[in-house]
Amino acid sequence: MGGDDKLLQMVKDYAPVLRFHPDEGSHCCYPSDAEETFAKFDGKWDTFTKDVSQKELNQHAPCYFEIWKDSDLTQIRYWFWYKYNHFPKAILGIGEHLGDWEHIEVRILSEDERIWLLSNHLTARLAGDPSYLTLPEFKSEPPLLDGNQIHAWVALGSHAHYPSPKSDPYCYKRIFCDQIAPGGRRWDSSANLIDLSETNFFAYTGRWGDSRAPRGPTNEYNNRWRNAPNLRPKEK
Repeated sequence: MGGDDKLLQMVKDYAPVLRFHPDEGSHCCYPSDAEETFAKFDGKWDTFTKDVSQKELNQHAPCYFEIWKDSDLTQIRYWFWYKYNHFPKAILGIGEHLGDWEHIEVRILSEDERIWLLSNHLTARLAGDPSYLTLPEFKSEPPLLDGNQIHAWVALGSHAHYPSPKSDPYCYKRIFCDQIAPGGRRWDSSANLIDLSETNFFAYTGRWGDSRAPRGPTNEYNNRWRNAPNLRPKEK
């Protein structure tokens, strides 16, 4: 097997499994096809308005990925596109915006040392294997794994990620909190992996909607070290 084939197999082996809240379909939306959205609204984002579809989970929805390979580190980031972000029970539109790019990143130092950074609002949650691995300013949680695939619980509407349904949720001003729960739909993101560099939106670095909408995966804001600096994990 060639080097590229080995990397692509690694991308598939580490593709995360997302665990949605039982009410996601009735509240907001599941992952969608970003290329379809881009083809429709590129150059006319002012016509992209509130859209809370996809109401049914498509097991073959696209999962976009990017990969970096160094001598001592392999880093893979998986991207998911939602058409809307709707924070539950918030008032006055708090936490609502067009479009929602979320991601999960794995940093592989060796077969025995891996950390995952799960996007969570403007920061990330960290899971380490071994469970004592962490990075500065992060609290490490143990990952739930199927082989090398991490399970990540997706918060209702906001789509923030958590290593466990028992993780402490993010709260806005201690009032409105993310809702995570077992028992919802499960999505294995390895079913439809697409190289980010081969998409129709790879060169686009603007916002996916109005001024409150997220910047795309290739915007400098989402650079390689966005989630955490280039440091080796340490024991907590």
